[in-house]
Amino acid sequence: MSRSSNAVLFLALVLPAAAVASGGRAAARLPGPPAASVDAAIAAPLTRYNRHIKGGAHTNQAGVNGGAPFVLALAAMTGEARADARLLEQIRYTLTGGNDITANGGYPAQHERNVTAMFALARRTPRVWNRLTPAETARIDLLMKAALIASAFTTSDDNPYVLGKTRQHALDGDANLGRDWNPNYREGMVGMLAVAAVYFGGGDGAAALLAGYDHAAFARELEKSGLTNLHETFNWRAAHPASEAPTGAMIEKAVRNYRYKGVPATETMTLYRLLTEDTYGKTVNCGLNGGAGVALPDGSRAGMLPSGCESLPNRGKPGMLKEFDSVDAGGPRSSTHYAYDGFRVNLINHLVLVAGGLWKPGPDADACLARLRVGIPDLWYKIERGYRNYDKGRASGSFGAGTPAGGGFPFTRPLWEEVARPYHGLTR
Repeated sequence: MSRSSNAVLFLALVLPAAAVASGGRAAARLPGPPAASVDAAIAAPLTRYNRHIKGGAHTNQAGVNGGAPFVLALAAMTGEARADARLLEQIRYTLTGGNDITANGGYPAQHERNVTAMFALARRTPRVWNRLTPAETARIDLLMKAALIASAFTTSDDNPYVLGKTRQHALDGDANLGRDWNPNYREGMVGMLAVAAVYFGGGDGAAALLAGYDHAAFARELEKSGLTNLHETFNWRAAHPASEAPTGAMIEKAVRNYRYKGVPATETMTLYRLLTEDTYGKTVNCGLNGGAGVALPDGSRAGMLPSGCESLPNRGKPGMLKEFDSVDAGGPRSSTHYAYDGFRVNLINHLVLVAGGLWKPGPDADACLARLRVGIPDLWYKIERGYRNYDKGRASGSFGAGTPAGGGFPFTRPLWEEVARPYHGLTR
């Protein structure tokens, strides 16, 4: 099939006519990533997952190349056939035991979004999907179901740790999570419900899988599949009976009638709105303490704009990223790095909903876009002016495209400026 034929198929199957929430105009076709982003994604190292990789993210690409798999999938879906070979290579690499995601439902979920979103789009790209074998697509189904179950457990209103108001635990007993923690956690964890809805044919499809979940049977399927990281996670309590990991019965009870703050898995746009209003939940300002920042022992200050406060756009408007005015174990937190982490995953969740046909114009869409059009320019403004970050009780420098902790910065900014924003008809 030619590239133009694929573009027509994409339009017919994925992007029905819709109105742009902010202006009522007919939505254009979702643009593909710019050529430079596609080139960078093709050249990036393959993304691998394993719980023994240092850093807690369970991946070798938590840094600058983290967005490559999603960019490849979006490029392929929007008709860029030159991304296909590398996309298929990444897909097959992720399906190799020991490289597959761990899917514990906690902190790593935000980094797993790079491939869970990749699979959601690849499934809607027949030119790519039809080159996979039945055995490969069956393993992808298992991987996506595992990611859905894990995140549904950790975020469910019926989670036993949430109900008991005790320390929360992931499927492998990890305690580095909380469903009400900061946006980099929430966007990865709750956002998986939206991504799974696209992959499994809508919120009803995801809800049906949750309602019929049988833990013992699923663990056996994972063992037979050769997805060793996933099987280790879903077999954790059986293999480590003294751990604080949940039992299969606990997982089943938490996910079968899934609600997140009262919202069921079928209400995909409402779930995304809850995430977005939290991630972009502050009022635009120049920094902590009225823009004065936090005084440091050496006489300097952090958690603030070093210059340009007087010209900061949208001051006083709602929509600033929450991580510019948040807290952590060290006290106040104001950080472009952490703000970017929430923005990055929220944007991928957003684009999956758009590309998957589940973005619905209306009040939820309007509320989300109102936050994004304020908070994203605010993020760029602060990054470009060398915002002085403060987190974990100390100054932590500045953050930008050249920092190793960029989390896919070369990929992610164009995904907003050249893909999502023009699709929604938004001006700068």
